Amino acid sequence: MTERERSGPVDADRRLSRRSFLAVASAGAAAAVPFVRGAGREDRDGLITDTDGFDPTRHGFGFHNWRIQRGPYPGVEGSDPEGEFVERWDEPFRRAFDSPLTSMPGRLREALAEHAREGLLEATRTNGYCYGMVFAAQQYFERPGTIPGGFEHASEIEHPEAPLSTPETPVLDDVVDYHTAQYLDFYAWFGRYGLMKPDWIDYDEQLREITAALDHYGTAGVTLVSRTAVRSHQVLAYDYERRPDGVSIAVYDPNYAAATYDDWTPTIEIDTAGSTPAVEPIGLGEGYSDFVHNQYDRRIRSGYGDRSPSLTSQPGALDRVLGRTLFVEVEGPVRTAIVGPHGQPVNRTRGDRTIYYRYGAVEGTYRIRVIGETAGAYSIDVYAGGHRDDLLEDATRTSIETGETHRYDLALAPEGTLERI
Repeated sequence: MTERERSGPVDADRRLSRRSFLAVASAGAAAAVPFVRGAGREDRDGLITDTDGFDPTRHGFGFHNWRIQRGPYPGVEGSDPEGEFVERWDEPFRRAFDSPLTSMPGRLREALAEHAREGLLEATRTNGYCYGMVFAAQQYFERPGTIPGGFEHASEIEHPEAPLSTPETPVLDDVVDYHTAQYLDFYAWFGRYGLMKPDWIDYDEQLREITAALDHYGTAGVTLVSRTAVRSHQVLAYDYERRPDGVSIAVYDPNYAAATYDDWTPTIEIDTAGSTPAVEPIGLGEGYSDFVHNQYDRRIRSGYGDRSPSLTSQPGALDRVLGRTLFVEVEGPVRTAIVGPHGQPVNRTRGDRTIYYRYGAVEGTYRIRVIGETAGAYSIDVYAGGHRDDLLEDATRTSIETGETHRYDLALAPEGTLERI
């Protein structure tokens, strides 16, 4: 690839050719609410549209988001996930918490790396490359000189492998580099920890951060999440409008090509009439209930070096996210459901490996139900621990008949135990 001005999150020698495995498939179109474009930032004359700001008809991509059915780990083919994870997290983690990543138990690091790998594969299988497309579009808007292939605007790029006349895929490289960063870059992961438990999200703080970013930069990355399903989606906020009882945030959704935005603008609506802001149901795709803006997103592109932000001034942040984690992997011809002490389903990955996970896991008993789809053997591997020490590492392997149900109690207090009941 020719040298050009860019500062992506992954070094060039970590990239691999993606023409061979990116089976392009049409992403399911996300439903969007018609909206009169022009929700702008305030000036002395009232609400206006910043005509020099981000315009999805020009700065959105000319192609829509796509999925792959299956694919290798989006990094070096055959690489060790834990090695890649430790390499990418080690220095930022040390600067953030004044402690090396290797101070955490090795089994926890391994579990985080496995979840990162499965999360990336799951993301590309389901919502495709939305995260990578959003931040590549943001980069091309803020630094037009980094747009490859002689294109003036992202809307002119009508295929992820453009320019098709060359074997190089610079646009695709940028998209996949950013997409990989959402799990392998420490601040991309930690800055969105509210996704793990939406009750942690402070919407007063979120609105302040998003509107400040829009006022200063013109765009802000936003991750949408559903409380009722394991589903998330990345969009790019580029404008907002304040009303007496709420705020409308206009977003670019990469599930739609740039030309689609001629007639409408999808929005996130926040009701501010009550004591705390409340997010109205987000009508994109299958629907979302919450959102998170990561204040560190732009640092991911520029790199950190000695400027990695410290989080030691945020007491309890590390304990909240990694004080107690739970990972349960189930293999075999079975259907499984796990609920927490308060009856809430435990999140899971949906790829080849089924990993149930909960960050900030509370003390109590987690109920596991296993139903045989066909007769055969299955296994349950459990790990619970935190950044200080391991709590539980256990496994069970047994046989089950078709339609048979097995139940287990997984207790996390005061010590960890796994028992069949």
